[in-house]
Amino acid sequence: MDVEGCLSAAERAAIDRVAEPLEQAMPQVRVHVCIGQLHADTDPREFGFWLFNASVPPDREAAIHRPWSILLVIDRGSRRASCTIGYGLDPFLGDHLLRPCLEAGARDFSKGNFGSGAVRCLGKLHQALQRARNHAESAAANAVRPRR
Repeated sequence: MDVEGCLSAAERAAIDRVAEPLEQAMPQVRVHVCIGQLHADTDPREFGFWLFNASVPPDREAAIHRPWSILLVIDRGSRRASCTIGYGLDPFLGDHLLRPCLEAGARDFSKGNFGSGAVRCLGKLHQALQRARNHAESAAANAVRPRR
């Protein structure tokens, strides 16, 4: 969502090039990016939480994927960003994993390079999700292996 038209077509395409492989690798996950200028007193994290949780999904498919969705909110005014995740991802992506993802784009966000900041953030997020999935698969495999 880029209501103000801040991103160029090339920046949108670059974000899609990062988001699509993530969604293909993990088909239940959906990535959403919202960029705009929030009111000066609005915390991007709180805004993202309410946008994510209070908005009505547009269709059944979106409702099904909501627990596995990720919302990246970028505030042009404060040049800060926030990630909100669905409750299905909570066990796998805590703040300790989301913080480095946001930090990966922080320098670009602070300079007003929102497209490249989003690309860096989402790229790091993909890596974090891959590690979390590998860890969960390894734990599941060890849990079902008979003990001797």
